[in-house]
Amino acid sequence: MGQEKSRTVDHRAFVLIAILVLVMLLSMLVVSLLFRFKAEDAAAHASVGTEQSWAAALSGVEEALRVAAAAVPGATDWQENPGAFRDRLVFEDGGENWYFTVFSPDGGESLSTVRYGLTDEASKLNINATTNFNLEKLPRMTPQMAAALFDFIDNDDVPRPEGAEQDYYSALPRPYTIRNGPLASLDELLLVRGFTDELLHGTAAVRDPGTNSDSPPPTSNDTRPVRGLSQFLTVSTHEPDVANDGTARVNFNSPDAELPAVELPPAFTNFITALRTNGLVLPHAAYLLEATLPLKGPKGANVEIASGIGKAELPIVLERFTASATAQLPGLVNVNTASATVLAALPGIDEPLAESIVSARRGLSPERRNTIAWLYQEGVVDAAKFQELAPLLTARSYQFSFLVIGYGLPSGRFRMLEAGIDVAPGTRRITYLRDVTRRGLPFNLGTDPDGAPAKSAQVRPTKSGKEPHRG
Repeated sequence: MGQEKSRTVDHRAFVLIAILVLVMLLSMLVVSLLFRFKAEDAAAHASVGTEQSWAAALSGVEEALRVAAAAVPGATDWQENPGAFRDRLVFEDGGENWYFTVFSPDGGESLSTVRYGLTDEASKLNINATTNFNLEKLPRMTPQMAAALFDFIDNDDVPRPEGAEQDYYSALPRPYTIRNGPLASLDELLLVRGFTDELLHGTAAVRDPGTNSDSPPPTSNDTRPVRGLSQFLTVSTHEPDVANDGTARVNFNSPDAELPAVELPPAFTNFITALRTNGLVLPHAAYLLEATLPLKGPKGANVEIASGIGKAELPIVLERFTASATAQLPGLVNVNTASATVLAALPGIDEPLAESIVSARRGLSPERRNTIAWLYQEGVVDAAKFQELAPLLTARSYQFSFLVIGYGLPSGRFRMLEAGIDVAPGTRRITYLRDVTRRGLPFNLGTDPDGAPAKSAQVRPTKSGKEPHRG
């Protein structure tokens, strides 16, 4: 009896232990499933936030394309336009509102101030277009760096004084072949002797390959450093050789080209006829300004034929005529938007003249600035200097760069993209798009500098027709 009783107790204890083990296993399974469900829910939530912030940012890119394509020559509405570019509501998703903000670094050296607009690449020096720029006039650009840059892109193997050709790069511990041709992107300058990421982009602009994280990086109260050489340089500017209304310009150097029916003095027609009859060509339409042509008269006497082009006629001539047989004009600098630093790096412009150009354009209407003729009409330069500078300048911009943040409120989820666009006639495309979210926020989302909620001048209404609440 004692043994049977002992077996019964052992059996009950075994069953109790088994039940306890089973309960523990079931508890662990439940906890594991709950953890998995929570992780999947968090991942799905983050994924939705990522997609929505991406979609909001791409809406900002589309708006930038629209505004840039609608811009007229001489106007600069795209430079600072908070109504179009700041805190624009894209869509509502339950308790979350999704916005975009398009912005660019301000015109100064600091990275800590921004403006709500685009940066035109024509305000920069296109290093692919010419080797005649005085790049050593740019901040932090040494003569050695400028010489090495031009050696890197020219098509010969003869080094400039203080320059560097293929022999230098072949002797490096990790040798590579230099471009010896146009650069495909500005980042290729990092392959040129003397160029560093800090010099090119500024210490705050570490080039990031992109991230899929939708979480903001750690914030810092440190003051952002100054900008790099990329604010002055580009590789992507070009414009069609057409009038502002899109019609083709007439090449007055072509003997078979019919002159357009525009209001110009009869002396102009006689001048063009004399040029063609004597087989003479001019390098640019600007050379028609106050031009005279010395010729032999019927009796052998010297006579001068005047072009008849002065201040009043110059804009029409620049609009309707060209001396080029090419369809595209690369690397022209926009005289209406380029900084004094960029202008002073052009051959023929010193610092006082660059400052005079910037000062004079501030008081001009967009209509006055729609061709470069205002430089002469406003007395900033004389006819000879205008003829020297005109082949380098334009009053139009077709390629733009900017940053755009797509973000949600009240969550604060965001994505930041760096973009380039081209709105030249027949083009209208995104030239590049890179994720730079890891750089962090340059400003607080959805607030004015004093911390109050920002109010966009153009807010998309809700389905009810009422202005949505700004978070």
